[in-house]
Amino acid sequence: MKILHLINTLSAGGAELHLLTLCRYLKQHGVETVVACLREQVKGSQSLRPHFEKEHVRVVNLQADSRYNWCFLGRFAHVLKVERPHLLHTHLPRADIAAALIHRLTRSPTFLCSVHGIYRHRWFGPWAAPLLRQAYQEADGVIAISAAVKNWLGQDLGVSADKVTVVHYGIELERFAYAAMDLRAAGGQGQPIVGSIGRLEAGKGFDCLIQAMPLVQRHMPHAVLLIAGHDPSGYGKTLQALIDALELNGRVRLVGFQSDVPSFLYALDVFAFASRSEGFGQVIIEAMAAGKPVVASNIPPLTEIVLDGETGLLVAPDDPKAFGNAIVWLLTHPAEARQMGRRGQERVRSQFSAERMSAETLLLYKELLRSACYGDARSA
Repeated sequence: MKILHLINTLSAGGAELHLLTLCRYLKQHGVETVVACLREQVKGSQSLRPHFEKEHVRVVNLQADSRYNWCFLGRFAHVLKVERPHLLHTHLPRADIAAALIHRLTRSPTFLCSVHGIYRHRWFGPWAAPLLRQAYQEADGVIAISAAVKNWLGQDLGVSADKVTVVHYGIELERFAYAAMDLRAAGGQGQPIVGSIGRLEAGKGFDCLIQAMPLVQRHMPHAVLLIAGHDPSGYGKTLQALIDALELNGRVRLVGFQSDVPSFLYALDVFAFASRSEGFGQVIIEAMAAGKPVVASNIPPLTEIVLDGETGLLVAPDDPKAFGNAIVWLLTHPAEARQMGRRGQERVRSQFSAERMSAETLLLYKELLRSACYGDARSA
């Protein structure tokens, strides 16, 4: 079986890291994969191309550096003709729409979209919704990375539930079995460290965590907050201004993109995630895999990951006081926090492994290809 993946970029992000893991595990099942990207990376992030090539996955850059550049469609059609995949699997909106246009013209190959987020407030604007609706209706199948995404597809875009399969992200647990280096010095020896990871943008709720820190420090004066992530749009300046206004310099630090996520996570006492909207929340399962107790927004799909009171604490979104109180509780109840961390590891092992994710995806590939063959036989 040969799969051609089409994705917006190869910058290190949730969808891109998911695809890298998927390709690695599909290879173990004897599946040949090729990855085409519209552009290789975005400013301030790391390209994953060397990691794909290390796994002997060929990468084709379609060189569509601007989101308004659709001239790549001809190049993409040529790639399809040369590669002749059994199935085309797309990731992220621009790739989904491009593949739908080509599929409508050629009707080949079988076409599957992975929807990696709830795009209600993102991407080009309100006019994108009709294009996405058409893309997902054109596709032979759709993967939603969470039940929350599946619900959005049905409610907002009218995609039939029968067409959508939920396949949660999965991670390689062995990557989080140990840390390559100790980053605890980033916060200072002996200081309680709270951490968060994500692109620096308003939707991730980092401002909420910063506003929670004065409350945390009233109870834990030496606690620090480390915020990791690349800054593609310059939002870090807004966060730094808030840090300055609250006089939290030295207590809240923007530490930039982290290429060694496991080591960053191992430095933490608590992982906090105040996102206002998510498609899944892969960094949460990574923190759980590292044995860290989690404080997260009580929103779908984070409620599909964190078991409140068992693997972490779910609190009201956009509520600095609620986040502050939950962080303080975990820092002042270390035994209970460690138990939550251990239960989190067990949950990731049973529910969110790369083996489970790749097996479910491969099963869907086979089902779609069987359906395509059956349809061809009936029309012959």
